Amino acid sequence: MLRDRDPARIVQEIMSRFEGVEIRRRHGTRFRFRFYLTGTMAGTNIEALELSVRSFNSLRRAGFSTVGELAEAVAGEENVLGRIRNCGRKSADEIMARLFAYQYEQLKPERRDAYLLETVLLNIDRS
Repeated sequence: MLRDRDPARIVQEIMSRFEGVEIRRRHGTRFRFRFYLTGTMAGTNIEALELSVRSFNSLRRAGFSTVGELAEAVAGEENVLGRIRNCGRKSADEIMARLFAYQYEQLKPERRDAYLLETVLLNIDRS
């Protein structure tokens, strides 16, 4: 069950499917990925993300009920999660990691490697 696992570890585990790839978050940066939500995925209740109670409740209080609503808000604004009551940095990281993992698992198997490669390229340190 995903709920009992560290969100950063979930993302790292998925990304490690590319040999030699390791994504580490630097202070002040955020994990980036593109959203590819189907109608079914977008209409799915946020309970499918298997979030911690704090993260789930903060999203509910903020008015989010579906994965699509959450993805649209997160993709549209830089710090939408940071403005939600009781949604600190750890909760925001958990929500983003689980949103990424949910989307990855819903993709067709033949599409997953291309999606991971795209995500790696979005997160390469370009300093």
